[in-house]
Amino acid sequence: MRVLALVPGETETQLGFFPVISQIKQSFANAEVSVVASPGATAIYQLSKGVAEVVPYNFAAPNSPADWANLLGIVRDREFDVAFTLTQSWSIALLLWLSGVPTRLGYSGAANDLLLTTTVPRRTGTAAHSDLLSLINITGAPPALSVNVPRSDLTAVESIRQGAGLENGYVLISPGPTSSGTTYPTASWIAILNDFQQRQPGLPLALLQTNEAGSQAAELASAVPDLKILRPETPGQTAAMVAAANLLVGVAGYPLGLAIALNVYAVGLLSASDTVLPSSPEGDRLVTLTSTTGTLADIAPDQVLKKIWSEDA
Repeated sequence: MRVLALVPGETETQLGFFPVISQIKQSFANAEVSVVASPGATAIYQLSKGVAEVVPYNFAAPNSPADWANLLGIVRDREFDVAFTLTQSWSIALLLWLSGVPTRLGYSGAANDLLLTTTVPRRTGTAAHSDLLSLINITGAPPALSVNVPRSDLTAVESIRQGAGLENGYVLISPGPTSSGTTYPTASWIAILNDFQQRQPGLPLALLQTNEAGSQAAELASAVPDLKILRPETPGQTAAMVAAANLLVGVAGYPLGLAIALNVYAVGLLSASDTVLPSSPEGDRLVTLTSTTGTLADIAPDQVLKKIWSEDA
């Protein structure tokens, strides 16, 4: 069975879809799953063994007729048996209707009710995906999030860690920003990192620098002595850097999701609108702090440190 999933959203959203892919493949031995994803988020599928093909398509921006027609041609050529769309877009619904895919599934509303074969009401969390999967008789809870880190990335990061003096573990911070563009204040990060250096002077500190975190990373590096800056070039390198950490402290985002998948101890800092990956409940290795005011910046460093050091909050 050939399955197509059209998944809008950035890297964290795509990572959260990994358990759905695994559940489809576990339910149908011959299932072949392809994904249409935003161009900037396709690279995360390097960490998935379950995807046959990833097609880039910009769901958010206006696409030219040529882009739309090219995607239609790809979907027609692959002769998919089932297509899931997580959008309620007229253009996507029309594309699937014209594609000839016999089973077209999605959330109710807009054009989906007219042009798809079956729809379900949209819910939040894991229930949203479960409702769609139930349409092809897949039931039960999805498997835990897991990732497959390419050996080449593990080797590259091992060399990076040796050069930075991080061979024996470290505390890794992931400052973000979050997918909504929110950052945790630099002054708060400095207070947390200084406390670490006072309590555990022998434990190295490292910062995971994404493209978006450049200016804040520079401020933190100048304010915190011996803070190592790690700059991954691929999602696989990001995963390898997270896997080697003793602890990750970060805002909502895909590095926090990777820590969960890789069974790394993690503290997640969340605003009211942030969520951790839906298949990853809080447990022994994940602790979350959600701002009581709804604003990420209002989480006090003392609150974070009490969680880290297992003191009474």
